Amino acid sequence: GLSDFRHGFLNLPRAADREELLDIGAGTLKDVQASLDDLWRINRFLGGIDALTRHLYPYLLQERGSTTIVDLGAGSAQLALHIVEWAQRNGRALRVYGLDIASRHLNIAAKTLNGAQDVHLIQADALQLPMSENSIDYLISSLFVHHLNPPQVIDLLKLAFKCVRKAIIISDLERGWLPLAAFKMGQSVFARSYLTRHDGAVSIRRAYTQAELYRMAVEAGLTNVCVYRQFPWRITLVAEK
Repeated sequence: GLSDFRHGFLNLPRAADREELLDIGAGTLKDVQASLDDLWRINRFLGGIDALTRHLYPYLLQERGSTTIVDLGAGSAQLALHIVEWAQRNGRALRVYGLDIASRHLNIAAKTLNGAQDVHLIQADALQLPMSENSIDYLISSLFVHHLNPPQVIDLLKLAFKCVRKAIIISDLERGWLPLAAFKMGQSVFARSYLTRHDGAVSIRRAYTQAELYRMAVEAGLTNVCVYRQFPWRITLVAEK
């Protein structure tokens, strides 16, 4: 059946030893800017934003007071800014903290924000979150957890869940031969930077499947967990307190 067909294309061994060029500091600041622009283009046109916000926005629409969100691996902060602008259009008081370990990402993010009042940048390691227990409402991330190995993902999920009052929403690629082939075919449109062409393929090979992400969430002790699959090749973990 269709599920067997799809499973066959998802059956790509995880390449845990591959490294992304952005992670090891390759490229000039201009190269990094071009690659982060590619990632935003991919998120906008290939379902990445919707894979996360379709779960986040219903929560935010229920909020009446001021709400806080931490965005892990914020990169250029375009996602954080997009969410804040949505909140402003929908009459919601929102403050987003964009967290990234890379100073060059944060330099680009500061230019993206251009003085925007409701997004605040923090340089920190996601595995050592500088937030206390139950101190923020929601924690989100997009295209981040594939950078971590399974024990790190479990540690991150434990830590993130402890920090939030309400829910975590973690969205990423799903590993498989089919998404890898599709990425190779779409490079000329969506991966204009040499960094993206390299890192995109590595990201897919390092990513997790829906079942793997669910198992790690259970091992981390999360409650009310669902991992949703969204076309094309995105998975989103939602866990409520």
